[in-house]
Amino acid sequence: MSAGEDHPAGPSGAAAARSGAEEAFARGERARRARRWAEAEAAYRAAWQADPRPEVAGELGLSELALGRFRDAAEHLRESLLEPETLAPAVRRRFSDGLQRAEREVSPATVAVNRPEAEVFIDGRRIGSGQGMYFVYVEPGRHEARGRLEGYVDEVYPFEAQRGREAMIGLHLEPEPPPLAAAAPAPAAAPVAPAPAAAPGGPSAGTVFRVGGIALASAGVVLGTGFAVAAAVRGGEAEAQAAQIRQRNGAAACLSKAYTEPCGALLEMNDARDTMEAAAWGSFIGAGVVGAVALSSLLWAPEPGKRAVRAAPLAASHGGGVIFSGSW
Repeated sequence: MSAGEDHPAGPSGAAAARSGAEEAFARGERARRARRWAEAEAAYRAAWQADPRPEVAGELGLSELALGRFRDAAEHLRESLLEPETLAPAVRRRFSDGLQRAEREVSPATVAVNRPEAEVFIDGRRIGSGQGMYFVYVEPGRHEARGRLEGYVDEVYPFEAQRGREAMIGLHLEPEPPPLAAAAPAPAAAPVAPAPAAAPGGPSAGTVFRVGGIALASAGVVLGTGFAVAAAVRGGEAEAQAAQIRQRNGAAACLSKAYTEPCGALLEMNDARDTMEAAAWGSFIGAGVVGAVALSSLLWAPEPGKRAVRAAPLAASHGGGVIFSGSW
C-alpha cells in the first residue's frame, strides 16, 4: 500500500494495516536469515509502505545494501536513525554500521534554495518543496539540480558527484523578466556622407582596426585573468567554510537551524565563485574573438611592405592570453 492510498476507515482498518505490516515484516525477517536478499527487500518494502517505522526502514536499507543499491540503502538507513531512541542498542549499531558502508559508495548532497516554496529536482526526480535546505544521496557521476517556481526562471545547477565526498549545491531563483514592450518603428536612416580620405602619411584604416582590435583583446585577457584569480579565492573560501561546517556537525549540518547563518554564507560564496568563473570565461572568449578578427584584417586589408604579424600563446597559473609581435 503506497503512502498516497487511503486506509480503511475506523479502528478495524488501522488494525488490518498493522497486521499486514507485521506479516510482511515477518516474511522479511525469514528471508533475511536465509540471506534471500531480493525477497527480503520486497517484504520489508511492503511493511514499510504500510507502517513506516524506523526499524522497518533500517531493515529495508540493509537489504538494499546487500543488493548493491547504495543510494536507496543510505536514504532508508539514515531515515531509520532519525529517532535512535526508538531502537534497541544492537539494532541501532547494525543500522549505523550499514549507513557508514553505504555512504562510502555514494555522495551526500546538501541542496540550498533561496525560495523555500520552490520545487527541487535532481535528475528529474522530485526532492520536495517548502524547505530552504535538503539533504539527499546521489550516485557518483554527473547530475543536474533544478529549482522550479511559477513566476521565476528555472535555476539549473549541473554538478559532479564523487564517491564518499559531499556536494554543496546552491539554487538561486530570479523572477521572470517583464514582457518587452513592442518596439517603435525605426526612423528612416539619414544619408551618410562618405568618410574623408586619410591624409597622406597617416595610418590606414586597416592599421587603425588592427591596433584597436589587438588592444581590446589584450584588455579582455587582463580582465579575464582578474576574474579567474577572484574566482579561485572565492572557491578556496567556500571549501574552507564547507570543511568547517562538516567538522562541527557532519555532512548533514546544514539541515539544522543552528547552521542557517554559516550555510547561507556558504551559498553566497558558491554563487560569487560561479559568477566570477563565468565572467572570466566570457572575457577570455571575447578577447579571442576580437583578436582573431583583428588579425584576419591582414587578409582583407593588407599593407604592402610590412612584416607579418606573429602570435604566441601565453599561459599562467590563473589565466592566459596571446602575445602579438610584428609591424602594423
